[in-house]
Amino acid sequence: MGKQLLLTMAIAAAVAIPAAAQWRNDGPGYRGGGYGRDNGRDGRYEYGRQGMRGNPVASAMRDLEMIFRRARVDNHEANHFRRALQELNDFNRNASRGRFDRGSLNSALDNMGDLARADQLHPRDRQIIRARMDDLRRMGDYNGRW
Repeated sequence: MGKQLLLTMAIAAAVAIPAAAQWRNDGPGYRGGGYGRDNGRDGRYEYGRQGMRGNPVASAMRDLEMIFRRARVDNHEANHFRRALQELNDFNRNASRGRFDRGSLNSALDNMGDLARADQLHPRDRQIIRARMDDLRRMGDYNGRW
């Protein structure tokens, strides 16, 4: 009788523990990985190609900020993040005034290019930065209103 009880408890534990671990990883408070959603807000923002809607500059800034918060980089790479974000912010401010500032956009793209080649960043983050650069280049080639 004791062996049957022990065997039953072992089987129940073998089933319950992985199920509980999977539930924990899928729960709303789970902060693992961080790829594909921003748990800091409401868990709905997906970055990368899936999250692009509307203004490509604002989308690039959101992704750069998110990657910068998560990444462990030295001061050199951190400066590239800061300069790219500042240049994109300047571009956005000028664009809202009706001025297409190609210099700010090109400077931001240069800094993002350095980040896209940085070994300190996760490969997925570098891929996202390259995708955002492509979106910004397409926008820069477009002569009409966006």
